[in-house]
Amino acid sequence: MTTAPAGLAATGLHKAFGRQPVLTGLDLNVPAGTLTAVLGPSGSGKTTLLRILAGFERPERGSVTIGDVIVDDKRRHVPAERRRVGYVSQEGSLFPHLTVEANVGFGVRRRQRHGPRVGDLLDAVGLTGLARRYPHQLSGGQQQRVALARALAVGPRIVLLDEPFASLDASLRAQVRADVHAILRQAETTAVVITHDQDEALSIANLVAVIRGGKIAQLAPPQDLYFRPADPDLACFVGEANLIDGVADGGLACTPFGVLAVHSALPAVPSAPVTLLVRPEQVEVRPGAEGPGVPGRVLSSGFYGHDAVIRVAPDPSCLPSPIIARVPGHLRVLPGSAIRIGVRGPVIAWPRHRPADTTTHRTDSVAAASVTAPQRGSHR
Repeated sequence: MTTAPAGLAATGLHKAFGRQPVLTGLDLNVPAGTLTAVLGPSGSGKTTLLRILAGFERPERGSVTIGDVIVDDKRRHVPAERRRVGYVSQEGSLFPHLTVEANVGFGVRRRQRHGPRVGDLLDAVGLTGLARRYPHQLSGGQQQRVALARALAVGPRIVLLDEPFASLDASLRAQVRADVHAILRQAETTAVVITHDQDEALSIANLVAVIRGGKIAQLAPPQDLYFRPADPDLACFVGEANLIDGVADGGLACTPFGVLAVHSALPAVPSAPVTLLVRPEQVEVRPGAEGPGVPGRVLSSGFYGHDAVIRVAPDPSCLPSPIIARVPGHLRVLPGSAIRIGVRGPVIAWPRHRPADTTTHRTDSVAAASVTAPQRGSHR
């Protein structure tokens, strides 16, 4: 049984538990056939949102629409079993006394349980030959594949996944994540996965929605979310970020690193104070105390094989706060080393209208000169 994928819309969702508000007017639009990741820290309301979409919880206000049918609003509530939604929980929630075949066939119509449907699903999720095994005879990754096959068995219009990889160890998580992504893409179903893992959200989703303060702070493709976050707080939440102060005029900004190109739209105000985002991979590192760039000294270095992440203390007369840089793994930069740092490529900027956030890697010193020089990316 196959069903055309459906779009999903949540509008103005409000939900509280006791006096604690969880969702405070949340809007989310998921296009048909896409995989959308909802990213947020623990306690941000991700699971509550998913349970409302599935029909397990009801919002106090707002509506949920699947396709062109309103399934929950002030006047109507379609129960979970009638929404044609597949649901995969964090633990998989398999029936321990049933075989793999019986678990997958649980949601299938009785007359289809002994036909090719279950076998086809097991083939699709890479579990051929394991139909007679019980959950305790499977690995964690295999159990999650069974849970996904069971969710797909009903021919859902939408599949909802509640942190499905959180219980897997790191070595298994990446492989299972890639497998599940491929299965969902092959099934051409609409999917929503919630996670607190940034790498997970950015690597598998067509769209990423960041939940903050009970609302969606930004919904965007992964590349846009990472390189063009809506505000400095989102920049620091999605990946590591260096926030530096500068003075912008048009498409250029005067910074402690020199004049940098700015690729975000800013108000046409001459010499406007701005906050700029420099991702660690944009930081150029040159070993030695001489040459172009801001002088600094390496505070710490973490080696990851293909690359390394270093923390740099710049000359305080240029930059008062540490800078995080990501460098190739073959570049040996040891703690205590003297280096020079610069910035490659354009940066994103926002009007500066709040005091420095001491929890981020932010610098607050900048030359007061107006931006007149055309030398983009200068580090002198």
